[in-house]
Amino acid sequence: MHTAVTMVKKDANGQDTKKKEILKGSEIFSTKVNGELPARILISAPAGRGKTTAVAKMAHDWVHRKKGSALEDLPLLFVVKFRNTNRLTSIGEAIQTQLLSDVDDLTPEGLESFIRQNQSICHIILDGLDEYAGISSLERSSESNIFSVIRWEEFPECRVLVTTRPHLENIFNQDELPRVYTKMWIEGFSRDSSREYIDKFFASTSNNYSRHGHGLKVYLDEQPLINELVKTPLFCLMVCHLWSEGLLNTEIATQTELLDSVNVFLMHHANVRSKSTVKITRKKLRKTICQLGKVALNGLLDNAKKLVFTPDDFRKLPAILERACELGIVSKTTVSLTRLPQSNETTSTTIEFYHKLAQEHSAGKFLADQTNHFLLRLKLSKLDRVLLKIKANIGDYENLIRFAAGTDNNLCIRIMEKVLANSFVDESERYRILLDCSSETKGTEGNVSSLVQRCVNAQCIVLRAPTVYTVVGMQNLPKQLKREVKTVKFKGCTLTTDVTSGLWSCLQSFSMLHTLTISDSSLSFPTSPPELPSFTKLSGERVNSLCYEGVLLSVPDVRDIDVFIDAAETSNTFQITAASRTMGQARARDEHTHHGQED
Repeated sequence: MHTAVTMVKKDANGQDTKKKEILKGSEIFSTKVNGELPARILISAPAGRGKTTAVAKMAHDWVHRKKGSALEDLPLLFVVKFRNTNRLTSIGEAIQTQLLSDVDDLTPEGLESFIRQNQSICHIILDGLDEYAGISSLERSSESNIFSVIRWEEFPECRVLVTTRPHLENIFNQDELPRVYTKMWIEGFSRDSSREYIDKFFASTSNNYSRHGHGLKVYLDEQPLINELVKTPLFCLMVCHLWSEGLLNTEIATQTELLDSVNVFLMHHANVRSKSTVKITRKKLRKTICQLGKVALNGLLDNAKKLVFTPDDFRKLPAILERACELGIVSKTTVSLTRLPQSNETTSTTIEFYHKLAQEHSAGKFLADQTNHFLLRLKLSKLDRVLLKIKANIGDYENLIRFAAGTDNNLCIRIMEKVLANSFVDESERYRILLDCSSETKGTEGNVSSLVQRCVNAQCIVLRAPTVYTVVGMQNLPKQLKREVKTVKFKGCTLTTDVTSGLWSCLQSFSMLHTLTISDSSLSFPTSPPELPSFTKLSGERVNSLCYEGVLLSVPDVRDIDVFIDAAETSNTFQITAASRTMGQARARDEHTHHGQED
């Protein structure tokens, strides 16, 4: 079972239309955009959603010439992993060392020359840009021509696919790249896919399938934060194991608690496998997680994208590293470097957590532990120092601060205070971060509630890129506060159907809402979206017609509509206008016509 790839369609000018199309992995290279095969493709997805699995499946289908697959017609396919390169590695060296090391008399320069002369038959996949050691120099000068390939300067007629995590998408929004790159992403398991996986898991492992499988599905429907994790195939498997062994119950509602349970699960199984009479206790487990967290935090602070470590990072903690490997929280991989001329080493050992969330979770646990232990002696705690260091780019560390907040409500309060005082954070971003942090706490009673209340200004909530964590944070707001909110604004949002449905269901409890504003956003709605009858005014700009149609269906009592429809969407203008006419004083304006009148 594989996760699906979603392609974002572009208009004739290369601009995203925010329209989506579901693809199979085998269709990625054969899909045309505006009648042509794109020269460059970007696949973006969070950690663990299936990027590398999709790449491996593509490589497998190509090697075995799978019948019916569009990949069987590709003459040449080179798959390169960024994690096995460094900032000096050329594209020729990467292909040679990773794919053709057993071919004699083959040089990197010769490979590059061949590709340059045969670009029409060569296809390259560059997997894991976020793991590239030269990523810090990408926006300046680069010592490797891999950057030139990404920038469409080298091999312009060769078709190239790049995979990355979302935080590096901005690299592909520069100069001509938005026109060149077709964007795709992997959304993870859909609800139906995750439930199908659960059915198969319990059908093969349990005699009490109906009780176990059905109970887990009911639990996931009631716990949005845990349900968000099962979109990642690895965590879907973990949740099934935890449920089957009684380590997951209805009291576990946050991702912090779930990852705590995963660590206990790994401890139990490590003890079963071990031949030693000395077992890992919960106390030893906590110590291991905490000391692992120190290395994890140092890595995150050194580089917000650091995912791969070396033995040198653990030189002071060899026993902890050994135990962490025994538990399965981290793994060690040794690869041959005999073909890399810039290195005198013959092998290289890398260490990484089983998932970036595990790294951020352990870092959050360490941060909480250090802050609690030394808070009385130091006016400036470890948490304060970390928040001071990351204040300019706190968005890169949202999972870290969520897990620290989820470990201790007092830490959540301190984090919220710092976020409220952070002048680097845009107001709309501040709202979301505060709500996201509060989602990991047990309720929002007392001081936490009062601090969350301060994120609402002038009876208005402004949200930029809200997540499922934001939805839970909003659900936890006090009833009195919900009654005070009159306006909700969405800015720069691209929301999945799940997040939109969650937000709309949550907003039903905000009884005094009357104004909804949406700008530069794309909200995906279910067929029958939750209705918000309290809204009477709708305004928006630079939002596509499909989004407007979904919004209109959900706000039946709106009487005042002021919307701008993009010129590219004028073919759908009549649909919006027709829907608006039934609502009284409605105005749907074509952006192109509107500007023409001003001129």
